[in-house]
Amino acid sequence: MSDRKRIVIRRRLLPEGAPAEQQAGDTAEAQDVEKPSLEPQGIQAQPPADAYEEALKSFEGIQERIRNIRELDRSIQRVFKKWDEVDLRSVKKKLNQLTDERNAVLSESQSCENLLNEALGLLETRMSELEEQLFDKLVEVEYLRERGDSLNEAEGSRLKTLEGEVEEHRNKIAEVKKKISDLQVKLDNIRSLPRTISKLTTSTEEAEPLYKELVAKYRDETRVASAIEKIMQDEGVSRPYAIIHLWKAALKPRVSGQS
Repeated sequence: MSDRKRIVIRRRLLPEGAPAEQQAGDTAEAQDVEKPSLEPQGIQAQPPADAYEEALKSFEGIQERIRNIRELDRSIQRVFKKWDEVDLRSVKKKLNQLTDERNAVLSESQSCENLLNEALGLLETRMSELEEQLFDKLVEVEYLRERGDSLNEAEGSRLKTLEGEVEEHRNKIAEVKKKISDLQVKLDNIRSLPRTISKLTTSTEEAEPLYKELVAKYRDETRVASAIEKIMQDEGVSRPYAIIHLWKAALKPRVSGQS
């Protein structure tokens, strides 16, 4: 008989005092709780209609801010024109605020452009889906029509249903096309803002009549235009303010507050 001792390892599988069924259930519940989900937690895509409305809302917000800046610019011009006490130096300080407003609009336009692009992509995807569905329905309609009088009652009913669905899909496609075209125009508008925002936010209603007065007074439009250009370069102001400045110096009656 061998002198080596036999070692017995006892493994306790369940705690003492608990029924095997309960322990098995507890273990299964723990595994269910701890088991990580293997299903991908993807972000649900925004419906095309919602994305379209959100993009429109953002675009209209940009347009409203542009209108507000233009109206403020006109108010500044009117005050500059009316009041002798308001000189170009004071006006230029106020114009710096308009520059800040324009820069803020340009920053906001980046977010608007992203929303327009997102909505455009979703609508183009929707358009592709509708066109594929329309094609399938048209093929089925054509097939059933070719069979003519051999159609049974169910097939005839199916043909009528398909014809209605075809018209419905054509209307949907026309609607989506219109939205896509609308978004493309708005996207071009937003992308052009770095070049156009100065013109869009600068009023001309106050200054242009004064320009005509100056030309009529001196009967030399080239000379007047040259003087305005020099003021613009020397003072760093836009054309309307240069016109008003020249008009005040040459023609305005010295009565403070007179239009």
